[in-house]
Amino acid sequence: MDLCCTRRLGVKRVMHLLGIIALGLGIALQALADSADARCDIYPKGANEPSARYFCVFSQRQGYITIDRADGVYYDFMPTGDRPGNYKDSHGHPVYRQSGLGNEGLIFKLKEESVYVYWDTSELE
Repeated sequence: MDLCCTRRLGVKRVMHLLGIIALGLGIALQALADSADARCDIYPKGANEPSARYFCVFSQRQGYITIDRADGVYYDFMPTGDRPGNYKDSHGHPVYRQSGLGNEGLIFKLKEESVYVYWDTSELE
């Protein structure tokens, strides 16, 4: 085999390997980041009824959570401590994920309000 063919074979191998790596990274990133359209009900502290309902996007990446409401409010929660469901918001205030919605969604208790995240958005459509 001459030098020309050897180089061409090397380039093909490199291109093949780069394709495999790109595919693997795409699958890994998809597994690490998950987002979903949702409905966010906002309950002021101590309230029994929501003060507002919004379309929102819920995202979770490696334990970090973001909630982006349609009205422009953005929540960013960072996991803290050894216990699941404990976070800090972008201001350093504690945030707690609580049960109570089962498969319907999630509840986050913040300093001044609670955010109920529902996977079903049909009430807003």
